[in-house]
Formats: sequence, C-alpha cells, structure tokens
Amino acid sequence: MTMRLTRKIVAIVVVLGVGGRCKGPCDSPIYCQGELLHAVQMARLFADDKTFVDKPTLKPEAQVLAAFARIGGANASRPALERFVAENFGQEGSELRAVDVGAELAARPGFLERVANPVVRAFGREVHGYWGQLIREQDTTRLCAGCVSSMLRLARRFVVPGGRFRETYYWDTYFALEGMLRSGLVDLSKSTIGDLLDLVDAYGFVPNGARVYYLDRSQPPVLTLMVKLYYEFTHDVEFVRGALPRLQREYAYWTDKHCVDVRVGSRVLRLSRYFVDTDVPRPEAYSDDYELAHNVTGDPQIQARLYADLATGAESGWDFSTRWVRDIHRAPVLETIRTRQVVPVDLNAILYQVEMALGELSDMVHGSSGAYRQAAGERRQAMDAAMLDPTSGLYFDYLLEDARRSTEFAAAAVWPYWAFADGEAKLAARAFAYLGRVLDGNPGGVPATLTQSGQQWDWPMAWPPLQYVAMQGALRYGDPVGVRLAQSYVDSVLCAWYATGGSLPGVLEKLGNATDSGHMFEKFDSAQVGSAGGGGEYTVQAGFGWTNGVLIWTLDKFGPQLTAPKCLNLNVS
Repeated sequence: MTMRLTRKIVAIVVVLGVGGRCKGPCDSPIYCQGELLHAVQMARLFADDKTFVDKPTLKPEAQVLAAFARIGGANASRPALERFVAENFGQEGSELRAVDVGAELAARPGFLERVANPVVRAFGREVHGYWGQLIREQDTTRLCAGCVSSMLRLARRFVVPGGRFRETYYWDTYFALEGMLRSGLVDLSKSTIGDLLDLVDAYGFVPNGARVYYLDRSQPPVLTLMVKLYYEFTHDVEFVRGALPRLQREYAYWTDKHCVDVRVGSRVLRLSRYFVDTDVPRPEAYSDDYELAHNVTGDPQIQARLYADLATGAESGWDFSTRWVRDIHRAPVLETIRTRQVVPVDLNAILYQVEMALGELSDMVHGSSGAYRQAAGERRQAMDAAMLDPTSGLYFDYLLEDARRSTEFAAAAVWPYWAFADGEAKLAARAFAYLGRVLDGNPGGVPATLTQSGQQWDWPMAWPPLQYVAMQGALRYGDPVGVRLAQSYVDSVLCAWYATGGSLPGVLEKLGNATDSGHMFEKFDSAQVGSAGGGGEYTVQAGFGWTNGVLIWTLDKFGPQLTAPKCLNLNVS
C-alpha cells in the first residue's frame, strides 16, 4: 500500500476557512490550513497541538474531509470531533519504524579512552549505547492507498531528537552528529545528512523539521557545517562534491530571503535575520497562537504580524525567548513579540561559518573559493560594527526598530568566538570572564538569557547546544572557562540521569527510591544541578539527540580534566 506525502510549497495565497485568504505553510486542508484544522485544534482534544498534526489518516483524504462535513464541519461539537479523530486518524509516528544500529556502534570508541574518571567514562559508554533509541526510517506500508500524512518524504535512515520530536529536525541534527560520528556511526551520519540534502533538492532549503506544516520556515542553517564535519571525520571528497551544489542553493535561499540593511551611523551594513512570511497560526501550536493573537487585538492585520513573529521565533530555534520581545516585563511576554525586527548574533555568526566553509569546500572541489570568503569578511566587519560591545567583549543582537544594539545578555553573545579564528584576544578574555561570572551563579550551565519569563529559552534554562558553542569558543581562544563549562555540563546531564533512576553496574548504584532507568533531557536548570529544564509550550522532553551528542563531544574534548559530579551516591565502587 502507498501513502501520498504532501510535498508542495505554497508561495501563493491559499484559502483558510476561518480567516479568509491567508498564507499557510502548505496546501493541505488537514495539516496546514482550513476549517478542519481550526476546529480540531481549538477544541483542544490533546494537551499538545502537535499530536493531531502528526497523525496520519486511516482513510483517503477525500473521505476524511467528507466525514468532517457530515459532523457539522466548523460547527461540530467537541464529542463529535473526538469521535471523528478517533475514527479517521492513526497513531502519531505510525509511519516510522525504529532502526537497530547496534552492530554499527564502535566497540571501543576513542572518546572513552580520553576520559580519566571511571564513573564519567562508564556514563559515556552508557550514552554511547543510546543511539539505537533515536534512529528511524519511514515505513508507509501500514497506511492505506490515498491516506495522507504530514511527514515529508525521507528516503534514508535518520536521527530524531526524541520525545514529541518524532521526525528529523534541522539544527538539532548537527549536535547529534558530533556524538554519532564519535560513536562510529559514519554511514548513519552520511544518510542523515543525505536526507537533509534531499530536502534542499525538493524545496530549496531545509525546513524546520520533516513535516509539511514546517514548509514556511527553516532553522539555524548549519547543513554546510554538517558536511564539513562529516568530511573532517571521513575525508570523503566525493560526498562533498555531490553535496556542494545543494549547499550553495541553500546559502542562496538565506541570502535571498533573510538579508536586511542595518544603519550604523552613516554606514549601511548588510546582515541577516530570521524571517517567516505567514499570517496564520503555526499548525503544531495552533490554539496557543490563535488565543494569544486574539487576546492582544481584534485587528486581523496585527494578528497576522503576531503569527509571523511567532513563526519567525520558531525558525530561530529559540522558541521562545525575551530576545524577541519589545517589553520583557509584559505578561504574557509574547504579546510584544517582534522577532523580525531583531538581527541575531548567532544567525550571522553561523552564516559567517557557512561562508568560510563554502569557500573551503569550493576550493577543495573546484580550486576556487569564489566570493564566499569575501562575503564572510564583509559580514565580520558588519557584525563588529553593529553588534560588538568592546567593554564586555560580548556581541549583542541588533534591534532594527530601535536602531541600536540590545543590552540584554543572551548565550548567543559568544557564538562569534567559535566562528572567528582571529578575534582579538583581549576581547575574547573579557567575554569569557563574563561567562565565568554567569557560571558563578548558575552551576548547571550558562542559561539562555538572564531574564526569567517562563519561556524555555530564558533563565534558568541551560541548553546543550549553547553549552557546546561556549565550550567551542573557549577552546579556540584557550580560555580556562572551557573546563568549567564542560564540568557543569557533565554534572547537569549525569546528575539528572542519576536522579531519574540511572545506574552503572559495578560502578554506580541506583538510587533507592528511583523507579525509572535514567533520562537524558533536552535542557537543564542552570540554577540547580541535576534538574531538568521547564517552561515553554510543551513539557520537558527526554531522549535526547543533541544532549547525547554534546555529552560525547565534551568527553572527547575535555576527558582528562573531568571529575565525577558531587550529586552521585557516595556508595560507589
């Protein structure tokens, strides 16, 4: 049996049953726009709106739409909608199957040999074995002819983050690859990158995730960095040769769709921002977006701007943070979201890295770096002029509406020190001294921001990719805060895992009151070592791809200096 996978990008205006003529992420009358989506999501049949849009149909699309009409369409009652969904939709994730990669894992991964502490080394071996829990491939054989799903077609095996994130996600994948490659999963890493390259072939960019409802936005554009990382492990020039045209196409998408002029004094500088052109709620967070917009205003134009800024915040990967709002003291804080008016430090640092990497890869394949290195140099100058605070050494987002740098710290402030190989040492020392002071009050890691808002990309949430970036910067400039960052990350991950029932036979006994077997969380509480993070639009997720990847990378880079966390049971052998 076969399933039709919706693949069309909608760049035109489509009809949305609840708001007239609107721009949605795709043309699906089930997963992207229309009365059915509105009715089901606003009925709040599920605690998480993503649950519904991840369900494949059990019947052909036309039959599903006819069944919806028979129960009253937009006027259907909640009980009728519950029956309708139960009768016409399958289990979310049922078009996927797990993949056994146990035979591909390295028996003696090299990163473990660099870890001196026996407890930390044993934990690393445990995490090394977790990849099999996160590898998937598509299997549509159980679905009927004519049935539809929100999943985009992925031809190869791929890694997923875990929890509610059942499909491949764009920027998550980079940090997972850092661990997968060190675990010996070279072929799997190649196939995962290959799926993302296929998405560029199909759509011209890598969507946020492999779902049709993500087709109006991307995520931090790290695909070129993935290919470069893969090459550094394998020296596979032919893979680079095949990937390069797709990488160039994706870069063109970002330069065409996301550039903006920034005025600094009399100078006009060219930088980049996240930008999603939509005027509808995100399907996977439909009811939250709809209610927020209608609580703010009855003006459809203002509501449309809110929807676009919410989607743009999701494109940033930081969904959500006070980085994106006008008034950090407003409650609820997202009522003043203005993401498209922010020129982010991290996006521009990433694009600098992409430009430098494209120059390197182009030189390898064609003997010429083209204009990429020149573009990187111009971006670097623009970032220094618009974003660098020389007093602190930190880089800050640029606020277009206010024509100034932000003054609010975000962990993205040090991304340029990973990106720039030739930054000024004095400035780097100031920036990492500031991070050290942040760590003094946050033993669980560097929080996303220093503002407590209830959003998950604010204090006290410490995210694995942000710890990784800070550690990378410290390594590049030889700053000792790198070891502190590494130890705080290992402490947070291991202690949270231990508190939720993790144990290591012969090394670390299980807590007496624990009923589970240890969780790898997606984020952590910077103020309390060993506590999972919270806040945001969904409950904390376990799994977790980038947590595992960054942990393995950290053990590889800092293994000799790491010690066992103080949280562990003293009765260890």
